[in-house]
Amino acid sequence: MKKVIILLCVFFLFLGLAGCTVSKNSKDLLSKIKLKNKIVIGIKNDSKPFGYIENDELKGFDVDIAKSVSRRLLGDTTGELIEFIYVTPESRISDLNSGKVDMIIATMSINSTRSHIVDFTNPYFIAGQALMVPSGSKVNSIESLNTKKAGIILGTTCEKTIRHLAPNATIIGRKTYSEVFNLLKENKVDAILADDSILYGFVMDNRGYKILPARYTKEYYSIALRKGDESKELKEELNKLIDFMQQSGRLNRIKEKWIPNLHKS
Repeated sequence: MKKVIILLCVFFLFLGLAGCTVSKNSKDLLSKIKLKNKIVIGIKNDSKPFGYIENDELKGFDVDIAKSVSRRLLGDTTGELIEFIYVTPESRISDLNSGKVDMIIATMSINSTRSHIVDFTNPYFIAGQALMVPSGSKVNSIESLNTKKAGIILGTTCEKTIRHLAPNATIIGRKTYSEVFNLLKENKVDAILADDSILYGFVMDNRGYKILPARYTKEYYSIALRKGDESKELKEELNKLIDFMQQSGRLNRIKEKWIPNLHKS
């Protein structure tokens, strides 16, 4: 009888431990990704050269980063195991925290406010906010935007920059970069303030515009993850990947591929 009781105790103890293991693994996002053999990534589709559609194909700097992530986590050499979900600066954090996507790779810069809401990996790119104006514009600095109109992307940190450096400027926001650029084309704003890396794409595709030389911030682009223990192992793995890509020169090669003359803008 004692042996039976002991065996039952051992059995139920084993079940309890097994249950704890399953519970732990069920909360581990890295394990979930590997189990389903798919990774869902939030990305932009209107932000050349980081994430944009050309000839029905999604391409860009962030797309190459995403493919490197999938290769590291899933051994995916073709990118076929990635499901891309298109996000905007306004939607990306809610899409992440609602579980719609596993991570965000979408020109998302680290700042203290966002760091309270999401976790960030080590940065993979450094951008800077800059002004784009028509080639013949008299606007030559952000300070000269006082009493003028400036276009920004809603959900970015650009509004804060203008409020600080040109408090009398009229700010007009839109949800997408193409909408803001249309404001500039239609002379509804005098300049656009955005990350230089994004503005570079518009200058590439549209003659008659230029990026002013000053940079008003340093924007550290990073992969964003849900805050909490579920992302801990995934964050560690992604940081290892980013460190490797930096040391091996892979990040520089991606930069040269998509933004070869950014420093000359």
